[in-house]
Amino acid sequence: MSPKNKNRSRFFSGTGKFFLALLSFYLLYFTVNKIIDAQHGGENNYSRSDVEIFGNRLISKDLILKICGYKNDPKDKPINIEADKIAQKLMDLHYIKGVSITRRLPRKLNITIEERVPVAFIYGLGLNLIDHLGYLMPVPDTSNPWDLPVITGIKERLGNLGKPSSASDTYIALEILNYLETENPLLHAMVSQIDMSRNKYINLFLIRGGATIHIGRDSYQKELYVLKNYLVNYIDWVELDDIEYIDLRFQDQLIVKFRS
Repeated sequence: MSPKNKNRSRFFSGTGKFFLALLSFYLLYFTVNKIIDAQHGGENNYSRSDVEIFGNRLISKDLILKICGYKNDPKDKPINIEADKIAQKLMDLHYIKGVSITRRLPRKLNITIEERVPVAFIYGLGLNLIDHLGYLMPVPDTSNPWDLPVITGIKERLGNLGKPSSASDTYIALEILNYLETENPLLHAMVSQIDMSRNKYINLFLIRGGATIHIGRDSYQKELYVLKNYLVNYIDWVELDDIEYIDLRFQDQLIVKFRS
């Protein structure tokens, strides 16, 4: 066998077979994809059932599909999807931090939403939501249950929805919530309200029994640490039902008033 025939034999028996198989697969995929594109009217045309949405909790799937341009069409006709424009429209919603729109073979459009995570309600011009960075959001029209504390009594103007709050007291309340969540998750879960209306101290209201905790504005971290040790070492959580208030504003003192 001549060297030329030997090389040809090696090509078709080894690497060449793999290359030809790969090329055949690519051509088959390309052909099928073009057929599917033609059936849908174009490469960027997707029917409502082609769209898969992930990460949405505050925003309903129906609202996202409406922003994409879909209507309640029983025939589910494909429409042209301009990913960049839809991503920008979604980013204009107050709840959205980020959006990713990608195509998944053979014909799926994945819309992945990164939402802001609310940590509390906040009362200013009506009742709104707020995340840990202070971004203000309207309460969405969804059936999701909300087990969040409410921040009240802020006298400054909060600012506009979709923007960080402009009121300094907002961030003190958020620092308190963050400290409780990190250092005392059980107590954090029991706080129903943070009242910022007083000039020199802050009131925390507990779900259990409605007990009030008084803490100073300038020393709340130290006082919440003292409260944590007191609750862990000296009181049964069941006894909170019998407490009217706990006052931590006085240095080296913790005053507990039980209900009469």
